[in-house]
Amino acid sequence: MTLALFFLFAAVSLVCAILVITSRHVVYSALFLVLSFLAVAGLFILQGAEFLGAVQILLYAGSIVVMFVFVVMMVNLKEPLGPHWASVRSVGGLLLGGVVLLELFWIYGSSRGWLAAPSAGLDPGPGHIQTLGLVLFREFLLPFEILSLVLLAAVFGLLVIGKRK
Repeated sequence: MTLALFFLFAAVSLVCAILVITSRHVVYSALFLVLSFLAVAGLFILQGAEFLGAVQILLYAGSIVVMFVFVVMMVNLKEPLGPHWASVRSVGGLLLGGVVLLELFWIYGSSRGWLAAPSAGLDPGPGHIQTLGLVLFREFLLPFEILSLVLLAAVFGLLVIGKRK
């Protein structure tokens, strides 16, 4: 039964992720994104990571998609993007591709023993959510706060983009 649910959630997640990319209507794309996030949350719950499943539902399927819909509503999609955006997309694509290649090298190197895999010091025993919170707010407090500033900058960027002329 668990194996069948795993394959069901995995298939729903993959199909919805493909539909997010190929859908022509932005609202449908957002709805498929919600379904994909819910299927990933189901996978987390099946693997015994209930906390990650709840965070997946609350944070991604709730907050991120709502923010995405607000961006779609704020930006006027009838105006085409200028020709200078083509170079911005090319540079962004090259940078993103480079980051993905570095991550793949890191994963391959860690699996072969070339690189030391980072350890967060989590104890998988009872009360591991408390341990996760302690590690997050003791050892990773600075990246956590930097992420909040990045999200704040994104909100200001959305206000500038959505501002009427």
